[in-house]
Amino acid sequence: MKRNGFTLMGIILVIILLGILGITFTIKFSGFAEVKLSSAISKLASDIAYAQQLSLTTQLYHGISFDTVNEKYSLFCETTDNLIKDPYTGEDFIVDYTKGEFQGVNLHSVNIDGGREILFNWEGIPCNSAKTKIIIEATITLEYEGRTKTLSVVAETGKVNW
Repeated sequence: MKRNGFTLMGIILVIILLGILGITFTIKFSGFAEVKLSSAISKLASDIAYAQQLSLTTQLYHGISFDTVNEKYSLFCETTDNLIKDPYTGEDFIVDYTKGEFQGVNLHSVNIDGGREILFNWEGIPCNSAKTKIIIEATITLEYEGRTKTLSVVAETGKVNW
């Protein structure tokens, strides 16, 4: 007599395999948020260092303006309406967290001497929007899926820590 159906052992094996796949999937994609946030903070750190390097080499103020409402930042020379060009794309240097590789990352908070801009003078020292040297460490916090990372810029030197 031939029986149609599943054996108990077959059903248990399928449940175990689905459990293993579920755990693997969860672990893999929970790490994705951390990688994306780390990539975004690393890009921000390198863009701040780039603005500082431009100030040192050109002897002009270069800076970054943060727009927490529209989730983006831009690099500029002397004034915020004079955006510098991205050396890779040739377009205005704007990083927009609402699209592209960093979509979903939020500019959680920006504290630069009470403002939203950090500039570097010809010595590479960080300044506020009034072009006076900042006296306390500047901080920028990014957030993605409940995780946060904070980047700081040392007041006296412009060293970026994160």
